[in-house]
Amino acid sequence: MEIKSTKVLIVGCGQLGFSVAKNIDCHIFKLYGFSRSLKKSPPSIEMHQADILKTETIDTIKSINPEIIIYAVSADAQSVESYQDHYVVGLKKTYEAILDLDHFKHLFFVSSTRVYGQKTTKILSEFDVAQPSDYGGEALMEAETIARQLKEKATILRLSGIYGPTRSRMIQLAQSNPGNWPATNNWSNRIHEEDAARFIVFLMNKIVRQESIESLYLVTDGEPTKQYDVLTWIRKHLKLSTDTIEIPIVEGGKQLRSVLLNQTGFTLKYPDFTYGYKAMID
Repeated sequence: MEIKSTKVLIVGCGQLGFSVAKNIDCHIFKLYGFSRSLKKSPPSIEMHQADILKTETIDTIKSINPEIIIYAVSADAQSVESYQDHYVVGLKKTYEAILDLDHFKHLFFVSSTRVYGQKTTKILSEFDVAQPSDYGGEALMEAETIARQLKEKATILRLSGIYGPTRSRMIQLAQSNPGNWPATNNWSNRIHEEDAARFIVFLMNKIVRQESIESLYLVTDGEPTKQYDVLTWIRKHLKLSTDTIEIPIVEGGKQLRSVLLNQTGFTLKYPDFTYGYKAMID
């Protein structure tokens, strides 16, 4: 007897979506991707050029009739309007489409740790109330509220700073003149793109097996690091001088650790920045 594969739609299918595609079992999942502009993608994804803000895109969602949706849209500008459109309006349209789907099982909303805007020296987790301090965090929180309307059929994934082979900003900064580095030595948090994708697939498999999952996960490697520690480590591994670097006082940023991700038994391939950046440098 042929086993029917689970249809998964990735709205906002970019590098994270492509990484999800590389980590799935194609016998279990059939992937569809929406992107505003089509680019080279893994052969396992059926890509559609689609803008979630347009009415015809909602009709396409209904015609695909997915059982799982990963909403991974990103704002196209650092502005109130862009964040409201792509997170709040776009997710609201997706939510309305979900209500008409026949076999819908789960929504994964890719949010961000930007919702934690509070200034504190405490290490924050899923059990701390997020207090956004800017328009981006506020828009993400509003979108999370929309996702929660699906109750047990939605999971919010608050990702910290994503890095990986196509996201090399810190390496470029480390290579530059240290005089161009940030004026303050902020706390920083990150998750490797592959680990973020692998964790999403891990949760998708649980949904297929009808196992319960949490409504919220903080997706971070759990090793908050001072920004200058990362930059100087990268610079040393590029065999560049660190002799004249003046390290400023630690000021700003936040320290994050996931309690619920660690309780799932999921294992990170890159448990701290040294694993990920060493692989990228090599």
